[in-house]
Amino acid sequence: MWTTVLLLGLAVSVEPARIGLIALLLTRPRPVRHLFVFLCTGMAVSLSVGFVVLFVFHHGFLGKADFDPSLIQIGIGLVAVLLAGLLASRIPLRQLSRQPAAEVPAGAGAGVAVLEESAPPTGLKRLSTRARGFAKGESSWFSGSIGAALAMPSVDYMALLALIIASKSSPIAQASALVTFLLLASAAAVIPLLSFVVAPAKTRVWVQRFNEWIRTRTRRHAAAFVGVVGGLLIAVGASGL
Repeated sequence: MWTTVLLLGLAVSVEPARIGLIALLLTRPRPVRHLFVFLCTGMAVSLSVGFVVLFVFHHGFLGKADFDPSLIQIGIGLVAVLLAGLLASRIPLRQLSRQPAAEVPAGAGAGVAVLEESAPPTGLKRLSTRARGFAKGESSWFSGSIGAALAMPSVDYMALLALIIASKSSPIAQASALVTFLLLASAAAVIPLLSFVVAPAKTRVWVQRFNEWIRTRTRRHAAAFVGVVGGLLIAVGASGL
C-alpha cells in the first residue's frame, strides 16, 4: 500500500494542470496568501471526501467483495501507462481551435469599427470580461476555487481509497496513508510556500527560473515520468500476486 501511496502522490504532484495553476499563483503579487488559501481549500475538500469514504461509507464503497490490493495497484499502473502513451502520441489534446477571422472587404473598416463601438456587449463577452477580472484580481476566492477544483475526487483518487480500504490496515494507518498522499500531491505548492516564508527574495528568482523551465517541457517529458510510475506500480502489484 505504502509504495503505491508514495508513487501516486509523486505522480499527481507533477500533473501539468496542477503545475501550471500553481505557477500562476506564484506570479501573483501576494503568492504566500494565494498558496496558503489554495492548500487549505484543497486539503479540506480532499480530506473530507477521503475520511467519509474510508470511515463512513467504506462498506458500501467496496461492498462485501474481497479485493486484492495487488490487482488495484496493477489497474492504476495500467491507467498510468495508457495516459503516458496518450501524452507521448501526437494526438492533439485540444480538439477545438479558433476559427480564422473572416476577411473584411476594402473600405468597410470604418463602418465595422463604428458598428462595433455602438453595439452593446453580449452576455458571453460580459461573462468573459468578468472572468478575466476575477482571475487577475487579488481576491482569495480565485486561489480557493482553484484548490477546490483540483481537489474534486478523480479516478486515481478513488482508486487509491479503494486500495487503502482493501489493505485492511488499522484506521490510524489508513488515515496516515491518505494524509501522506495528499501532502506529496501538494508538494509543488508546499515547497514554494515554505520557501517564500524563509527567503522571499531568493524564492522569486527561483520562481522565475521555474516558470521558464516549465515552458521548455514537452508532453514527452511528462509521458516519460508517468510511464515510469505506471511501470513501477505494475511491477509492485505483480510481485504481490
